[in-house]
This record gives sequence, structure tokens and C-alpha cells, in this order.
Amino acid sequence: MSEMDRTVKGCFRNIPGYINYLCRGYYVPKELGKAMEAGEDLILHLSDTPSHAYRSVIGLIEALKPRMIIHTGDLADDIKLEVSPDLLNIFIEKALPFLRELEKSSAEEIYIVPGNHDLASVLEKEAGRSKIVPDGTVIEIMGQKVGLAHCHEDLPAAVDYKLYGHNLDCPLEENTCSLNGCRNINIILYPSWRIYHIPYPVGTNHERQYKLLNGRLL
Repeated sequence: MSEMDRTVKGCFRNIPGYINYLCRGYYVPKELGKAMEAGEDLILHLSDTPSHAYRSVIGLIEALKPRMIIHTGDLADDIKLEVSPDLLNIFIEKALPFLRELEKSSAEEIYIVPGNHDLASVLEKEAGRSKIVPDGTVIEIMGQKVGLAHCHEDLPAAVDYKLYGHNLDCPLEENTCSLNGCRNINIILYPSWRIYHIPYPVGTNHERQYKLLNGRLL
């Protein structure tokens, strides 16, 4: 099923949401909207964001007002720094304004794990209130251990939730909830720990320069 087909299927029973998706690049499922009315806190997890998706991501953040934002790497995924380090200036021009927009949000905490196409030293220097953390970082939220990494293989063991990105693989694991921020924008409500998935704008994988090579991204 294509990216567009999945999006249409997910939005079909929510016509206002589908219209919003077409116009703004995001939509909030009715079920999530109802759950938010209960006053739970919200974690928003994303990863490998091409600049094409920035406007939609910021719009979604403004709509949901998450308490915590977690980005698991490659802030400007249309700029492949690992492959073309000479594009550093373009990376800076795109990624840093996006970082500043994240920091303008109402989120109380922001965690960023640098990816293979980020330059960690630049992010550490330019970050304001964001916490730039390494692969394998564990944060604790209401007694739940949440492990963070850019790549799945760099995640810590013995945690309750694993958040990662880098490619579209989703390994199955017992006794752990693994959430891939490449496949969807993941929303975690707590204390109920209900999980919702919101699609990226159509064309995101194209902008990421997705290659059908063992299901992996560059």
C-alpha cells in the first residue's frame, strides 16, 4: 500500500480531518482529540524530518501542545550530511530555524538525539532549552523507562518504550513497545500510555530520498 493510500484510508472516515490533511499536511484523529479532552499529558515523537515537512510538523505541535517533544535524529533529512559534508551550510540554514521553532513551542521538555545526517556539535552549540542527548539515553516518565536512539540497534536494553528512527524497519520485540519515528509521528498519552500514529505529509519519503534497498533510508 502506497503512502497516499495509507493516508486516505486513515482519513476516510474523518472528512474534516482529511481536508485538514490536504490543506495543512496533518490531521488529528477523532479518537486522539477525544482522549486529549481528558487532560492527559502528551509526548510527540518524530524522526528524520525533511524540510518539506516542517510547516506541517509545527502546525501539528501547535494543535496538540505536547508536554514533551522527542526527535530521534536527522533534523533536515533531505540534506545527507554523512554522504555530502560539503552541504553543511545548507543543513544549518534549514535545521537551525526548525530547531528554534521547536523551542518556541509550549513543550516543557525537548529531547533531540543527533542522527547520522546531523552535526551534533552544531546542534549542541545552537540549542537553547533543547537537550541534545546521545544514543542509548534513558528518560523516566511516571515510572516508565523510555530509551532513545537514532538507530534501532543503538537502543538501550531493559526499557519499557523504545523510540528511534533512521529507517522504516520495525523489529518485533517482546515486553517492549518500539516506536519508529520514520513511519509515523507517534503520540503517547500519559498516564494512560495510549499510543496514536499520525502520518507525515504526502511526499515525505520522497524528500527523505527513500531508496527501496532492504527497506532502509540513507
